[in-house]
Amino acid sequence: MHNADRQAQNLARALRTAAEGDFDIDVAGLAGLAGYSSGHFQRLFRHHFGISPGRFLRHSRIDRFAQLLRSGHGVTHAAAEAGFGSSSRAHQAAQDGLGMKPSKLGSGAEGETIRFATAGCRLGRVLVAATAKGLCAVLLGESDEEIELELARRFPQADRRSGDSAFVETLDQVVKLIDRGRQPSEALPLDLRGTVFQRKVWAALQQIPAGETLTYGELARRVGLPGSARAVAQACGANPAAVVVPCHRVVAADGGLGGYRWGIEKKQALLERERMDV
Repeated sequence: MHNADRQAQNLARALRTAAEGDFDIDVAGLAGLAGYSSGHFQRLFRHHFGISPGRFLRHSRIDRFAQLLRSGHGVTHAAAEAGFGSSSRAHQAAQDGLGMKPSKLGSGAEGETIRFATAGCRLGRVLVAATAKGLCAVLLGESDEEIELELARRFPQADRRSGDSAFVETLDQVVKLIDRGRQPSEALPLDLRGTVFQRKVWAALQQIPAGETLTYGELARRVGLPGSARAVAQACGANPAAVVVPCHRVVAADGGLGGYRWGIEKKQALLERERMDV
């Protein structure tokens, strides 16, 4: 095994510990897991991932804190489980890292206005929803009732309203993207809610050109976590913006299509359409 590959595997092992389990660990502990001194570990980490290990740990704790709050846990319990020394530190981290108070993280978007509209497309029905910042959901289904219930499940406390005529133009752009593979003239603004890791995967998905595919393992390497294909697949499954964030362009290592949140037939149809246009 080449030295660079060995380094990447050692670093990935440390990252998985920080991202998936031990939220009390510090940078020195991560360095020990990777088999390096603290200083050497920090240099390698920055070189491979473009972020300090301390900052990565902080983001991982914020992610875990947010997940616990959204699952209904109280702030004190969530702060302790996520490895923060106190509720006040967790409160400040949520404000700095996610731009919202812990009370709002656990409220199901209470007090937020979400505009949405539905339409027919060649894959069935599509719902497009947006906050004032950008698209927060693009959902596929067989009926409006099905996808509107999915929107309500994702944002149970939000003020969900039908979009106006200007919003319907956004809906039309998404339908054209699905039906004809026609990209909007300008990138659609996004306001996708997810962990730091999920958002990193979603950003990488948007860099895959139409008509091309990556395996889950290849995508894992692109986001700096070689050997974490399963975690990448889970992030793809959590993608809230079908087609706009093209998780359908990620396939299994054996050449099969792999999974797809909105049905394997839809994934196949999207890929076939894109390959026709290449």
